Amino acid sequence: MKVIKKEVLEFLPSSPGVYLLKDKKGRSLYIGKAKNLRNRLRSYLTQNIGKDLRPQIPYLMQEICDLDYFVTQNERDALLLENSLIKQKKPKYNIRLKDDKNYASLRLDPREKFPKLTYTRRVLRDGAMYYGPFASGQALRQTKRLIHKIFPLRDCTDEKFKRHSTRPCLNYYMKLCLGPCAGKVDKGRYGEVVEQTKMFLKGERKEIIRLLCTNMNKASEELRYEDAAHYRDQIELLKRHLGVDLHISSNLMDKDIVGFYRDAQFVEFVVLFSRGGAIIDMVEYPFNNATLEDEEIVREFIEQLYGGERFIPQEIIIPLRFEWVEALREWLSEKRGKKIRITVPKRGANLKLLELARRNAEESFRRRSTEKQKEHSLLQRVKDSLYLSKLPFSMECFDISNIQGSIAVASMVRFEDGKPAKSRYRRYRIKTVFGANDYAMMYEVLQRRLKRAEQEDWELPDLILIDGGKGQLNIVHQVLSELGFLDKVKLASIAKGREEGEIDKIYIPGRKDSVLLTKNSQELLFLMRIRDEAHRFAITYHKKLRAKKAFESQLDFIKGIGKRRRETLLKHFGSISGIREASIEEISSIHGMNRRVAQEIKRYLAQ
Repeated sequence: MKVIKKEVLEFLPSSPGVYLLKDKKGRSLYIGKAKNLRNRLRSYLTQNIGKDLRPQIPYLMQEICDLDYFVTQNERDALLLENSLIKQKKPKYNIRLKDDKNYASLRLDPREKFPKLTYTRRVLRDGAMYYGPFASGQALRQTKRLIHKIFPLRDCTDEKFKRHSTRPCLNYYMKLCLGPCAGKVDKGRYGEVVEQTKMFLKGERKEIIRLLCTNMNKASEELRYEDAAHYRDQIELLKRHLGVDLHISSNLMDKDIVGFYRDAQFVEFVVLFSRGGAIIDMVEYPFNNATLEDEEIVREFIEQLYGGERFIPQEIIIPLRFEWVEALREWLSEKRGKKIRITVPKRGANLKLLELARRNAEESFRRRSTEKQKEHSLLQRVKDSLYLSKLPFSMECFDISNIQGSIAVASMVRFEDGKPAKSRYRRYRIKTVFGANDYAMMYEVLQRRLKRAEQEDWELPDLILIDGGKGQLNIVHQVLSELGFLDKVKLASIAKGREEGEIDKIYIPGRKDSVLLTKNSQELLFLMRIRDEAHRFAITYHKKLRAKKAFESQLDFIKGIGKRRRETLLKHFGSISGIREASIEEISSIHGMNRRVAQEIKRYLAQ
């Protein structure tokens, strides 16, 4: 640890703010916030650090060489700035919520003339109702199908709605829609169904049944037997599905319940989504290198979980209280546009919900630990078979795809802990090689990849696997030697057997013959799986480029078709076949087209 100058410590402000502890290269190791910057930073950086018992402190002290800080007006601004800087800097000792995608929700906007349920990943303050989020696409689709069975709202785009002004679509005849597009229902009756749907989404299921019973009896008295039968069918469906969801709470408030489980540096969060008194879904968040105290981990997790455009419920139930909980509540209330509650329950239904979330977090951790042990056992087999010095936790495989040098492309797939890391997959178009020369193409691709080794998200793998034999292996060995990476990355290649029934062969540098592996060994099947994934990824890219070239080459010969019209046609019809089957009227009705061009297209394609 570099000793920070006393002058720096003496002039630290006593105001709220955010601090960045950095290593010798200026990279952020830890980003935190403080109500009093001077007190917090002096606790880190003075020699008397024995009072600070937090487990991450000894690790930090070994690496800190510099610091930076930002002064803020208040605690809320410090919280916002810290959250923003963690996302930007990705410090080593803060937990990072990598799975920060917004899960899909159901949206219903009552202000539309004929509202419909739609999928969305953005929750906005626009007056619409949102139901979710759903981590599982299957759970989302099942819920939407159930709602349409009970409440026959339209399920079509505005464009399709206009097209069916004279005759409704099949959903009307299947009794899944009231047919507002063709005037089969008036706005008032449709509005009743919208109100019932809103009640369902709020969890007021029993109130809906009472309302529908009243409507059924009234329709029967007025001799409207068809309407009475429709209400009866709705009631039966509701009663049948009323117990499908897991009803735990009589409180209909929307809640997120955060379950927390920890085993040393391994932390598991499970968030249960409770809507209208029913748990509709859950999502798991594992962290492997957690060195902070429990309170700080929970706080950082909550901040990052709701930092984007995620739906914020009326109440968030958390496992323990932390210092910044009130500032966090104010921030999230402002984001939602209404006051929210952040609670640590001591008794009652909420405590039962929290215990359920904790048990699920513990179960998720144990299941993941079992899977980890299996993965490590497999990686140990690979290590022993290929004579590696350490377990290959990260592996990258490269493959070349071309037809006699035409539209040559390459793929790189990456596996981490024995699983595909698809966000790290890469595709390359060959730039410097013309003609069929797989060796030269592999040389180009490896150079381009390895020259980025110092960049973020381009860290070197433990093992590079090549689809090919000893020739391709020698090429990669040459590139690693030229760039000085021979001591940092291990190599292997996998070649298909030449004879029918012959097993694939594995080659490693410095060995004349292939590595001896049995036909059905787990390590061989695993390496074959990685190779096949690289091949699939390369072929998919190659086919896409070939299809694009074929499509463009055919339309380029048609008079009046330029780049913009070509893209419009592709987007609208999807393929040449789709254009060929379309009528002149359909083509000419597209924005940017006219009848003369449509006739020219049909004439050319007919030839």
